[in-house]
Amino acid sequence: MENDTAKTITIDGTTYIDFNRSGGPLIEIVTEPYFTNDDQVIEFLKELQRLVRWNDIGYADLEKGQMRVDVNLSVKPIGQKQLGVRNEVKNLNSFAAIRKAIAYEYQRHSEILAQ
Repeated sequence: MENDTAKTITIDGTTYIDFNRSGGPLIEIVTEPYFTNDDQVIEFLKELQRLVRWNDIGYADLEKGQMRVDVNLSVKPIGQKQLGVRNEVKNLNSFAAIRKAIAYEYQRHSEILAQ
């Protein structure tokens, strides 16, 4: 657990610092490389969201910035035990964006492995 300090906003080339979220708690949850498709990832995140809401920890509304997701993805050829190079997509703010990121990175990694 850590504290949010601020966020930066760039408008017309000028960067501003917004301290409105200062002191807000951040909880990072890291899983093992367990998921094999986007449906599993989304179901896990929806369950996590339900737990946060049920336990009155927060609203965990992705679109309002109350929950953010970083997706780490790696692909391995069939039969290989070791995962390939990992790629991280940060700060996703909707289930649709998470699905798109997984699909894009899966395709990209698969094309690289096919070469």
